[in-house]
Amino acid sequence: MIRIRAMATLSRISLAVPLGGGGLRQNGDALRMASLVVPVSGNMVQSLARVRLFSQFRGTQLGNVKRVAPELKRGTNFEGSIRRSHGRAVAYTGEESMRETQGLESLKASQIKKVLDAGKVDYRDCLERNELVERLKDTKNFITPAAQQLLQRILCGEDDEELSASLLQEVPNLVEGWWLEAERNTVKVFQECSPSVANISTSTTATIGMSMNPVEIPRGTGSAFVWDAEGHVVTNYHVVMNGNKAKITLSDASTWEGTVVGVAKNKDLAVLKIAAPASRLRPIVVGSSQALQVGQHVLAIGNPFGLDRTLTSGIISGVGRDIRSIGGAMIRGVVQTDASINPGNSGGPLLDSQGRLIGVNTAIYSPSGASAGIGFAIPVDTVRRVVNELIRKGKVSRPGLGIMCASDSQAKQLGVNGVLVFGLSENGAAAKAGLLPTKRDLFGRIELGDIIVAINGQVTVKRGTMVRDVYITLQEIDE
Repeated sequence: MIRIRAMATLSRISLAVPLGGGGLRQNGDALRMASLVVPVSGNMVQSLARVRLFSQFRGTQLGNVKRVAPELKRGTNFEGSIRRSHGRAVAYTGEESMRETQGLESLKASQIKKVLDAGKVDYRDCLERNELVERLKDTKNFITPAAQQLLQRILCGEDDEELSASLLQEVPNLVEGWWLEAERNTVKVFQECSPSVANISTSTTATIGMSMNPVEIPRGTGSAFVWDAEGHVVTNYHVVMNGNKAKITLSDASTWEGTVVGVAKNKDLAVLKIAAPASRLRPIVVGSSQALQVGQHVLAIGNPFGLDRTLTSGIISGVGRDIRSIGGAMIRGVVQTDASINPGNSGGPLLDSQGRLIGVNTAIYSPSGASAGIGFAIPVDTVRRVVNELIRKGKVSRPGLGIMCASDSQAKQLGVNGVLVFGLSENGAAAKAGLLPTKRDLFGRIELGDIIVAINGQVTVKRGTMVRDVYITLQEIDE
């Protein structure tokens, strides 16, 4: 027995069997190998010169060859086609291929339709039996593995009345054998992660005209995703900000009233809770955004323009971007992607190639309002911190001085080198420590407030020509 190592990634390949050792090559390039076993007798080893095989299964590893020509002489070539049948590949000689063609022409119309149905091939335009035969000839190399096996067993004379249902039950995996590995992975990620994605619609109630009956007015729709088995759902703040009611539709088409747990306006995030049982919830897998790299493949799932659970894909175009939230604060470390993000995608997940959450889609840069290939997602490390705090406390807080600062342009215009205190929160930490804000005198002239020039365990401020250190106990500030 001689073992041949063969490649099966191209739609049509020629394989050379090296008699003197060494790896197979095609057009000068080394081939990715898959095992192919050809049984021959001992005196045939020296005479086997070359094997030519056709494979229509791109990316599929070929199994053992079941039959080959009984006699091979020196310099003989043969061409065959590979059929994949439950993990085994069968090589046919030219004579057998001819017999197969004749067998196709002998099939009944009902048998051909069963094979085409199993292979997901449309034949509604075929009015005559000979047209069905031609359709099968044209597509038999590209139909699904289950349909391939069904065809072979019908040709072998087995009862097609029982075959079709049993074969399709034996092949539960609908990912076809000729798909590329990247396609398989994308389909798998979508199938596993889309049940975590929800559609959210918001509305408000109002009375119209002289009527005393309240009317529900739609405010908008967006995307959301299930955070945990307790019923917490995450979306963007701007999706829910104009409504006082929210309805969340899960992947099983069940709709639930959503109660707002908390919002973080400056991070454009909101957490709602629904009363769905844990059996209906599929929490998303949370990843990390710390080590994201430009060029990584990403997937976005959402409901753009009301189209339920739409998948788009792209790459990470940039990391560490800063965008301004709807609350006016800067969101730092934002992920930029060219995956299509359209109206309705807001609040949906941005996933890596393993199906882990790496961001929440929040905004696009577009003159038209539709996707222009520049979308932004809040990094998941920020999302995790904010969401967990909203669930615990209903709000997001941070330590602060309780001051309002002048912008860089304002400080430059006033000739200030440092952080100019524009205003103070009443009873805030800075006010209690005695810092002074900027104000106008009786004649309308600007009197500069304190200027913070250093922070290192204490606050150093400049007031006029004097510089002094001020000890301040930071306060909790709601975002």
